[in-house]
Amino acid sequence: MHNIFKTAALLFCLLTHAALADTPDLPWALLRSIPRAPDHFTQGLVYADGQLFESTGHYGQSQLIAYDANTLEMQKQHFLRADVFAEGLTFLGNKLYQSSWKSREIFVYDTRLTPLQTLKISGDSWGLTTDGHLLIMSDGSDTLQFIDAGDGKTRRTLAVKDSSGRHWKDINELEWIDGNILANVWHQNTVLLIDGQSGLVKGQYDLGKLAQDASQRMPSRENEQVLNGIAWNPASHTLLVTGKDWPVWFELKITLH
Repeated sequence: MHNIFKTAALLFCLLTHAALADTPDLPWALLRSIPRAPDHFTQGLVYADGQLFESTGHYGQSQLIAYDANTLEMQKQHFLRADVFAEGLTFLGNKLYQSSWKSREIFVYDTRLTPLQTLKISGDSWGLTTDGHLLIMSDGSDTLQFIDAGDGKTRRTLAVKDSSGRHWKDINELEWIDGNILANVWHQNTVLLIDGQSGLVKGQYDLGKLAQDASQRMPSRENEQVLNGIAWNPASHTLLVTGKDWPVWFELKITLH
């Protein structure tokens, strides 16, 4: 029986390695790192209207924060209800959309952080982005939901898988770039490049070096201080990356294939 378990474990490792081999590493370069407050449990990032906006989590601590897009200096904060654990963030039609984990709500604001309305959604939310027409939401599974920004209803779904047929789970923070979806994978130092139409994983960015750099800047490291937070800057064509309670922003130049 012991040999059967060993054989099964070896087979699993070989299959996992083969699946990863079908997801090529994509190039990136670090342009600069910028210190920031280390107590922001980052859940979502988006550039919009000449600013950077951040959604942070934890019950009783969840916020929507506005920064100057160039200096990354904080400009304004909006605190959410104590029973809300904030998650993903995106910008569509001159409005900010901030999702929540268990309360199954999406909060809508203008760029001055003034609340406008609340949408009810059918499930929990992790990450949020948009293709310019619908909101795109992750829930920690391998399936993305395309949601109507008017009524919160799911219009279609998209499974995330690679060329070997492996389905990628724990899809978290999202960002839409030129028909592609960037997706942070929870508890991994990996950002996936996903075709926005087929759901096929085209490649991955291994950001382990950034996680190591951030870890060295922390006095202590907890289990949830993981890579999370990606925002495409349309002005500079660069990607801003951070993590939960990380004391640093990283600006990257990435290659899209």
